[in-house]
Amino acid sequence: MLLVLVLISIMLALAWPALGRLSTRQQLVQSGELARIRLMAARVHAIEQGLPYQFRFEPGGQRYCILPGDSSAEPAGDSGGGAVQLPVASGKLPGRVTFDDLETGTMGGGMIPQPRFSALPDARDLAIVSWSPPIVFQADGTGPDQTITLTDPQESRSVVIALRGLTGGVIVSDKP
Repeated sequence: MLLVLVLISIMLALAWPALGRLSTRQQLVQSGELARIRLMAARVHAIEQGLPYQFRFEPGGQRYCILPGDSSAEPAGDSGGGAVQLPVASGKLPGRVTFDDLETGTMGGGMIPQPRFSALPDARDLAIVSWSPPIVFQADGTGPDQTITLTDPQESRSVVIALRGLTGGVIVSDKP
């Protein structure tokens, strides 16, 4: 009985690193799919609401948000007799996965005023984040050609999310 337990322990010790890499890879793939779904959600909101919607992420961090409008200014939302509450969303990537830092010289990001996040419970936390420049989807569903890289810093593995602006298609693939 003791011999069997020793053999099982040895086998587990040999298999443990491979299982850890598999788990890390799965988190990276899951994060890529989550970002793909959120980009598509921003596009769908733009089409449904008939106005531009933006997707932003925290360079070097895990947060992302979806907001109406194409700038950091508060969009007009009055229809009939009162203000219309437009959909907004935010979230974080799972595990240790982060969005890559922006390339040197990239302009247009920064902080977003807290009132833009007023419908979200973590509005204060989101207002102090330095966001990427917006990826804006127009009311017809078009957007920019864009790539976003997600990385697991401990494993040095990455996936690339490629957005096709004209069709709105989003493809997740391993970084070459």
